[in-house]
Amino acid sequence: MATAYHMVHYRKFEADGSSPGSLEVLCRKALDHKGSRSDALWSRADDRMFDLKDEVGGKILLNKVADLSSAVFGEMCFIESRGLQALLQLTASKVQLSDLTVAEIYDLQERAAPTGSQFIRGLAYWLAIGDHLLFVKTQAMTPDRMHAYFNWLWKECTRSAPVDLTFRLRAELDRSAHAGDVGDIRRLKVSGNSPPRMLATADEGAPKRVRSTERAKRERKFVTEQAAEISRVVFGANETQSLLNSLGPDEYLAAEASVAVRGRRTEESKKKMRELVDQVADESDAKVQVEGKDGQISEGDAILRTRMPFLVSHDGSSLLDFENVADQLQEVYSRFVRDGKLKA
Repeated sequence: MATAYHMVHYRKFEADGSSPGSLEVLCRKALDHKGSRSDALWSRADDRMFDLKDEVGGKILLNKVADLSSAVFGEMCFIESRGLQALLQLTASKVQLSDLTVAEIYDLQERAAPTGSQFIRGLAYWLAIGDHLLFVKTQAMTPDRMHAYFNWLWKECTRSAPVDLTFRLRAELDRSAHAGDVGDIRRLKVSGNSPPRMLATADEGAPKRVRSTERAKRERKFVTEQAAEISRVVFGANETQSLLNSLGPDEYLAAEASVAVRGRRTEESKKKMRELVDQVADESDAKVQVEGKDGQISEGDAILRTRMPFLVSHDGSSLLDFENVADQLQEVYSRFVRDGKLKA
């Protein structure tokens, strides 16, 4: 099997007020739920399907899920029941494309998923240990969708948690980068010198970077477009366009942004700065630095995450080996605890 490198993200479950249990306990309790049925939710895949009720028929399915005794581990799938998939028909034909051009082309078609199946638009492999959540996500799966699923699972699907329970999956600052907590966040700085990327290796040998692909080009284009917006504010439209025009084929524009709150702090502004840290924590390669009333993380990345190798069936696959992901996420958790970044 081949190996693909993905970012392992970390969140801490945090409930407002008293919680009926830790993240791990809530997940296990919900999956043990029987209600009027004779078997627990572990054994009922259809009942683990959450309908987002959006315009594209989006649903989230907790597919494979296992009690590891010391943790709960699962595979979450984001699907679109009304989505179409573009296909390239590799049968060439000559077509008159303009008064001056007759070109040989392949037809583009869109097809619905075959009967009895649905397209997967995103995946998340997650591990709950106590109040700690570690996960690997691909494509359109986001922490917000994971939050929505847990909220539905506990409060609507199984009613194993109070309906008034409110909680967050909070991005945790890397405590090893600073002796203690930084306190209330006053300044948030986001910077990155490379767009998101995936590394892939064969089974043997050291990791090698994948050559530039169309996906990498799209990611560089996205990073450049975002940086250009900041540049236009600072330098003006003409200077920014001149800079963009000067870029070579292997160059792209990157920018840093810093936001600070001065003066007497309110509870609302403190909460919003915390939310902003959670939001930018999802950027694959952006470096996040914070400054609080009790200290700052001035070097490195303040967000707790790491890149790890995972087994896949073949190069480029987005499907990870279930047992291997469980092992790797547990290894990341143990490493974070040993390094003093988490408390077990």
